Amino acid sequence: MATDLTQQQGETNREITTHTATDGESLSEAVIVALRKAASRTTATTTDQLDVGAIDPLFETIDPDALDALFGQPGDGTQQSGTVSFTHSGFEVTASGSGEVLVTRA
Repeated sequence: MATDLTQQQGETNREITTHTATDGESLSEAVIVALRKAASRTTATTTDQLDVGAIDPLFETIDPDALDALFGQPGDGTQQSGTVSFTHSGFEVTASGSGEVLVTRA
C-alpha cells in the first residue's frame, strides 16, 4: 500500500514529500516515485513547477541495483533495516529499508 504525504517542516517552511513502497515496488522505484512527486509540487516559496523531465536519471547519483540489493525488496522477507541519504537533482533523499522515502528540496 502506497503512503504519500506532503507536509511543512517547522519554521523553515520546507516541504517534505514521502512515499512508501508498495508490494512489488523496489526501493529504487519508490525513490523515483517520490522524486517525481516532489518535483511536481508547487510551494508558496516556489512559483514555478520543476519539469519532472528535469530530474536526472537516478543512476547518475546512486546505483539503483545496489540500493535495492542493500535493503532487499520491501515486503518479501529479505528487507534490511537502516537508511541511506543522498542529494539528487536538487533534492535531499532519505530511503529506508522499510521502503519509506522522504524527499525535501536541498
